[in-house]
Parts: sequence; structure tokens; C-alpha cells
Amino acid sequence: MSERVMTRTHTCVAFALALLVAIWTAALAEEVAGPLTLQQCVLIALERNPRLAGSEQNVVGAGAGLTRARSPYYPQLTLGLLEAVANDPADGTERTEDASLVLRQTIWESGLRESVQESAARLESVEFGYAADVQSLVEQVAVDYYGVLAADRLVGVAEAGLESSSRHLEEVQARIEVGVSAEVDRFTAEDDLARVELSLIDARSLVKVARARLKTTMGMSQETVLDLAEPPALAAETPPTLSRALATARENRPDILGARASVEASRSALRQAEIRRGPLADVSGRYDWGYTDWTRRDPSWDVALTLSWPLFDGYATRSDVTSARASFARSELQLQALLDDVGLEIESALTEVERAGQRVVATAKSVAAAEARLRAAEGKYQQGVGILLEVTDARSDLTSAQANQVQAAYDYRTALVGLQRVLGTLAPPEGEAVR
Repeated sequence: MSERVMTRTHTCVAFALALLVAIWTAALAEEVAGPLTLQQCVLIALERNPRLAGSEQNVVGAGAGLTRARSPYYPQLTLGLLEAVANDPADGTERTEDASLVLRQTIWESGLRESVQESAARLESVEFGYAADVQSLVEQVAVDYYGVLAADRLVGVAEAGLESSSRHLEEVQARIEVGVSAEVDRFTAEDDLARVELSLIDARSLVKVARARLKTTMGMSQETVLDLAEPPALAAETPPTLSRALATARENRPDILGARASVEASRSALRQAEIRRGPLADVSGRYDWGYTDWTRRDPSWDVALTLSWPLFDGYATRSDVTSARASFARSELQLQALLDDVGLEIESALTEVERAGQRVVATAKSVAAAEARLRAAEGKYQQGVGILLEVTDARSDLTSAQANQVQAAYDYRTALVGLQRVLGTLAPPEGEAVR
């Protein structure tokens, strides 16, 4: 092969590889139409989060279990086919062909109703578990969403601090040139500027981490480009009283409702175990259409009543009752423990909402005071009656106060979402996810 052909071939291969990489990168770098609101982020997470999808499969499995438990209530139709060849030395080879169609209906079976009740309660418990997982995911999306917005705002605060610190350095250099300030002031200003630059580096890193966390919660690729919308202004809310919050949680929390359903399932399982101690009754009907050697037989039917009483089974039935009774008692204790834990969660959530609301007010006052101190320090320094260290300290205090104000605002929003989740009232938004 000539060198020209080889060069052309390598060029084509390289171009093809570059095209494939570009297509692959474009596919990974999914861009979602934005800016996305919190509700839209939640809808995307409900569609894509793999953990929630796994929880949904638990509901599917429990539903199949209920269908299986109910199956004896329906007619059972069975088709049977037999093809047999037997060799007898005396009679020779005998061939048998048989077909039958049997219809069977269970009329009564001891413990069947209790079995269905148990499966129905298990399904209800799993459904409430899924609802709890949905609420937990909604809360996590909100926390991560507000975390990204707070991190973005903190970058803005750091950039404003950098701008202020850079301006101070320029002023110091100008004053040094005209002999108003000492050379040592330049080192103080440069040190302040370096500290602000480090803070800005950290703030930008936190934004990347916060966005990565939100994408993971939403079930999206890390290459996805997300543009988030600022939430509307949030007015201060009056949280419910402790007694009202406890009553609301008992009525709405999915984990409490699921625990109650588990208690009912255990109660039905206990009744089944007690029923199996006897006597056991089974009433069923049967109708049979048959063909032998493809010759139709007369159809047959029967109605059977079967009674049985296990007199001794090596203590197996008694052990089943003991185990079922223990499971029932354990489910009741777990429900009570959950109610106790919910009381603590509600008290903590109410306290956090109150604390976060007070911090919003306090940080606003802190920012106003820090701004006044910075203006005073700058004025004194420009008039030659103050030192630069007062200016840099005041600038640092203002940046810290502004950062605390940003964090307090989003902490308050997060606390309100957490309170809704604790009360069981954090419903997912309605609508379709943004594509």
C-alpha cells in the first residue's frame, strides 16, 4: 500500500473516530430545557431516580401476591394430555392416548379469607412504603435544589468580596504612590485579596459538588447541563402547634399508615395459624370432560366436602401459632416505636423552622450592621484617621454576614420542606417532567 493511501486511510479513520466521539459526547451531554423550577426537578427525579423505580417494583410484586391469594375464588380450568406406550411381554405393546378438561371451583376453604386479608394488608403496607419513598425523594430534591442555589449565591458573595478587596488594593497603591499611606498597607491589602480569592475558589468548588449531587438525585447524567430558576419570594409561615402537628402526622405519614397495615397483616397471619390448628374444611366442585383414545367419555362431576383435624404434627402447628403471635406483637411494638420517633422528629422539625426563621431576621440585621461598619472604616481610612486593617476586617465581616444571610434564607426553605415531610403532607407536584 502506498504512503498516500495509508495517510488517507488514517485520516478517514481519525475523522470517523472523532465523529463518533462527538456524537457520544453530545448524547451524554443532555441539556434539559430550563431554567428548571423546583417542581420540574422533582418531576424529573420521580421519573428517573433508580431507587424509587426499585421501590415501585415492590408494589408490583405485592400486587401480584394479592392476585395469587385471591386465585382460589375463581374457577380453575385445567387441560390434561396423556400419551403413553407400555410394553407387556404377554399382551405386546399397548398405546394409550388420553385428554381431559377439568373445571374446579373452590366453594369454601378454611383460612382462605384470612390469607387474602393478609396479602391485601401487605400490599397496602408496601404502597405506603412507596409513598414514603416518594416524599423522601421530593425532600432530597428540594434540599439539593436549594443547595445549588445557595452555592451559586455564595459565589456571588465571594465575587463581590473580591471586587471590594481589589478596589481596596487599588486605593492603597494610589495612596502609597502619593505618599499618604505606608508601604506596609499594600501587604495587608494583598493578603486580604488572597484570602478572598481562596474563598472564591472554595465557593466555586461547592457549586460543582452541589450540582453533581442534584443531578444524582434526579437520576441524570453528570454531563447534563442544568439551569435552575430562582424560587419565588417566600413569606414567613406560622408553623402548627405541636399537638396539631402530631395529629396531622398520625393521619398522613405514609410510614405510620404502612406500619398500621403491617399490624393488620400480622393479625391476619395469626388468625391463619390459629385456624390451621383445626378443624379444617374444604368444599369444592369439579366437572370433567374426557377423551380416551380420542373417544369421548361421559362427563363426570362431583361436589366434595373435606374435613380434617391435625391431632398431632410434632408441635409444628403450635409453633406456627407462637411464631405468628410473636410477629404480631413485634409489629405492634414497631408501630409504637415509630410513633415515639415521629414525636421527636416533629419537635425537631418545628424547632428547626423556628430557628431558621429567626436566623433570616438576625442575618438581615447583621448585614446592615456590617455594611455600616465597612462604610465607616473606609471613610476613616480615606480621611487618614483609620488603619487599613479596620477596612479589611470590616470587609471580611460583611462577606461573612452576607454568606450567613444567603445560607439562612435557603435553610429556612429547606426547614419548611422538612416539616412538610415529617407531617406527611409533602405531596409530589402534578404535571409532566421537562424533556
